[in-house]
Amino acid sequence: QTAAELIAIIRDAGITGLGGAGFPSAVKLQPQQAIDTLIINATECEPYITADDQLMRQRSADILIGIDILAHILGDPERVLIGIEDNKPEAQEALAKALADKSANRHGPVIDVVEFPTKYPSGGEKQLIQILTGKEVPSGKLPADLGIVCQNIGTTYAIYRAICHGEPLISRITTVTGKACNKPGNFEVLIGTPVAHL
Repeated sequence: QTAAELIAIIRDAGITGLGGAGFPSAVKLQPQQAIDTLIINATECEPYITADDQLMRQRSADILIGIDILAHILGDPERVLIGIEDNKPEAQEALAKALADKSANRHGPVIDVVEFPTKYPSGGEKQLIQILTGKEVPSGKLPADLGIVCQNIGTTYAIYRAICHGEPLISRITTVTGKACNKPGNFEVLIGTPVAHL
């Protein structure tokens, strides 16, 4: 399918950034500038959250397909970086295994998994770009102005679900934890579920 057709599916599926900002993914995937770097943000946005960690451990192969879809939409950028904190060894191992399993059959871009120290707030888009590329996004500018698009790992998985399974954004992996919680853990939760139910 063409990039325009894929973007239409993503828009109609209601996919927004799952890293916290909630920006419409279809808009972010139509930059006016040429993109040479795609960054997949695999950091947790807040302490105690382990949803992205669990997602990578259990669905790495699907995430890689999502990355290939994103790269195709963006015109096959020269490099793809998955930025991951050093406190997620199981997730890194799962990604490495999925990459090794698919390397013989993949025709997409080379994907580099880049580990860096766990330090809040590394999950912020501009902070992560500086950590991985050394480039600073100027005030009032967007990452696309530097030839970079950044997508959250959960968003990447949601795009895979939309394109490959026709599934709109109806659920996400959610961390439920804290002293008020009897059974802490990560759960696939329908969007709109009251916290009291969780």
